[in-house]
Amino acid sequence: MTRKLEFWETALRDGQQSLWATRMTTPMIAPIADTMGNCGFWCLEVMSGAVYESSFHYNAEDPWERVRLVAQASRGNHVAAIVRSLSVFGWSTLPDEVFPLAMKVMANNGITLVNLFDGLNDTANIAVPLQVAKQEGLHTAATLIFTESPLHTDDYYVTKTEELLACSADSIILEDAASLMSTARLRSLIAKMRAAIGDRALFHFQTHCASGLGSLNTLEAIFLGIDVVQTAISPLAHGTSNPPTEMIAGEAAEAGFDVDLDFDGLDRIATHFRDQATLHGKPLGRPVNHEPSLAQHQVPGGMRSNLENQLATLGMRNRLPQVLEEISRIREELGWPIMVTPISQFVGVQALFNVIEGERYRTVQADLANYVLGWFGEVPGTIDPDILDHLGEGREPITGRPGMLVAPVMAKLEEEEGPFRSDEERFAALQISRPMRERWKTACRLHPSRSLAGTPLATLLRELTHRPAVSHVFLHKGSTTFNYRS
Repeated sequence: MTRKLEFWETALRDGQQSLWATRMTTPMIAPIADTMGNCGFWCLEVMSGAVYESSFHYNAEDPWERVRLVAQASRGNHVAAIVRSLSVFGWSTLPDEVFPLAMKVMANNGITLVNLFDGLNDTANIAVPLQVAKQEGLHTAATLIFTESPLHTDDYYVTKTEELLACSADSIILEDAASLMSTARLRSLIAKMRAAIGDRALFHFQTHCASGLGSLNTLEAIFLGIDVVQTAISPLAHGTSNPPTEMIAGEAAEAGFDVDLDFDGLDRIATHFRDQATLHGKPLGRPVNHEPSLAQHQVPGGMRSNLENQLATLGMRNRLPQVLEEISRIREELGWPIMVTPISQFVGVQALFNVIEGERYRTVQADLANYVLGWFGEVPGTIDPDILDHLGEGREPITGRPGMLVAPVMAKLEEEEGPFRSDEERFAALQISRPMRERWKTACRLHPSRSLAGTPLATLLRELTHRPAVSHVFLHKGSTTFNYRS
């Protein structure tokens, strides 16, 4: 029997975050939204912490506007948000009382699926927001992040899978965020996870291409029995992004899988984002050569470029190998944390301090101390006792979930910043500082043309997508340029 393979398109979130530093704006999406919503994708990934923050810090946009735009254009596909288990979209650990508001805001604006992840694969941290999301009627996709260490064996991932299934997750995602997995390891791990999941949930695979193996591993995962694959349309694929949708879909269809995608629609989407890249000076994704050293230091591509820039500023670019070696050493001392947000940033910054100052742990970040004390969740392994004593300054690690132990914030928020005009405004006050929100409001007033939903331009865009005889429209007025190609 022909097996159905579903596609989760990442261009609007992971793809643009990986290649365009999360600077894709809603006007870049609007002309192609209807095509994407009618292309046969199982899911369009559109919102995350990075997208939300960029709306305030860089794009001067209502972060929910693009969600509503994509949701309105969608025809049966999910619209997804990526949610951090302890902080939703932010960085600070928040109490459990925040999640009902967060999930309500997402659902009310068109999100139908939440992808929940924890930087330490602590399933206890995922369980609370997962249950709240289910109560809101959202599809719950729980992510397990892949890494290599003596602790992160196949049995480790099977155990974690069982824990997420016990929470009634609708989907389980195996995510190779740093592109670390060898093809041999993938074959072993996916076979065991597939057997554990059975038909109790959908099984997804997500990887990046930084090691050069992303597309190969994705095709292997398809033949090993995954249900949903995550890819990015080709202009926003490759490099540090995901494998290209067109190539993976074409190969899967050729191999006999049931691929319910409109390939002509894929071509139109690719042309649109290629034009957007040219118009706005954004890079196009390019394949990279195989990079086996990633398996040693496990530093994600974006983080590595930041380390290089920081060292270059200090005139110490030649010391990058030292920093990468120090990262590996710190990771072992700290119980093998996964090199993913936010822990990867803590480890990378600490390695810089250790190398630059010539004395290990002379300067210690507060966040790293909180990590060893359990405020980010269960540490995977054993922390070196001397390091624990030094970073923790004699304090005892906490027991229990961080979200259950931090102080309530909602009543205080209402008292200090209320009354709020909407739940969206209330949620923003939890995630974004007041000065930043004030600057955002000013920027939005100065650049009203950046807001599209509900305007005559939005109506024009929707109408054009339904008029195939109109192939090209170009408008220019003041600082606003509109370039539409069907």
